[in-house]
Amino acid sequence: MTDFAIFGAGAMATAMGVLLASNGHNVLLYARRDELAKSINEKRRNMDYMPEVILPEGIRATSRFSEWISASDNIILAIPSRSILKFCELVKARKSRLEDKTWLSVIKGINVDLKKTCSRILVERLKIDEENIAVLSGPGFATEIVRGVPTINVIASKSQDTIKLFRNALATEHFMLKTSDDVIGVEIGGVLKNIGSIAIGLIDGMGFGDNTRGFIFTYCLHELIEIGVKIFKAKLWTLLDLPLLGDFICTAFSQKSRNRIIGLLFSKNIKNIPEDSFVTEGRYSIQVIQSLAHKQGISTPVMDFVASVLSGANPLSAFHTLWKVLEEDTSKNVTFKQWYV
Repeated sequence: MTDFAIFGAGAMATAMGVLLASNGHNVLLYARRDELAKSINEKRRNMDYMPEVILPEGIRATSRFSEWISASDNIILAIPSRSILKFCELVKARKSRLEDKTWLSVIKGINVDLKKTCSRILVERLKIDEENIAVLSGPGFATEIVRGVPTINVIASKSQDTIKLFRNALATEHFMLKTSDDVIGVEIGGVLKNIGSIAIGLIDGMGFGDNTRGFIFTYCLHELIEIGVKIFKAKLWTLLDLPLLGDFICTAFSQKSRNRIIGLLFSKNIKNIPEDSFVTEGRYSIQVIQSLAHKQGISTPVMDFVASVLSGANPLSAFHTLWKVLEEDTSKNVTFKQWYV
């Protein structure tokens, strides 16, 4: 039996596989396309996502879901959030035995139809015990993980046994994992930072300076923290740690970040971006997060600016509107609320 089965064959799925294989584990990736699975098995390369990396012998791939789901009791989900419901349908159709399986989600997105995180969907759709689910998030570009760049992420679960299983399997001398029991905080932090990264991409693409970037980052962070704590009941200190703040810094200022790149492109009115080949979680989740925030009466001027540009507004006009809102706040001597102290 395979030690770990990873649903997905993208960059992060490959990175998780490399970590596991480097620790001596056998890994089975699920690839939708036969040719990608064949490339991984025969060429020892993921030609679509990491063609420069020679994969360890412990990694193999399949495009047959029946083979994949029965291969291991230790499952890692590394897919776009919009694919989570399809995954649940596949599992239900197979009528697979799930009671003995343990799950780790590295998905940094929210399902826009259900307005729920992926771990919650596993619980509700597949009736998986919460204690058998862990989530992993933090600043971690897949390419850097594979290269052995020093990286620290956070893994969270309601069960210490589940944390221990995945932490021991994934941790290496270059990849460290902090632990937490704040599952929603770790998970939603990875969702929210995507929106902030688009905001910084927009600001930089519009040609504003360091001063502008500094206050946008600060105001946006405040919005994201308030949303995380008030709406999702995340712990403040989780969000001020690696899952939100650390990952926000990592992705907002890096050219490896797809969310930042989307901001840069939209700032130049380049909007015809293929969604299937250039998946950006922030682009999908912002409308849901913005709607939830407004229903709770949370002020989100930076998020509103990002949402308006992604919906087609002229970037400079949208920024002018944002500037007017911030001008009103400063004239009223409005400061960051102390609701979290």
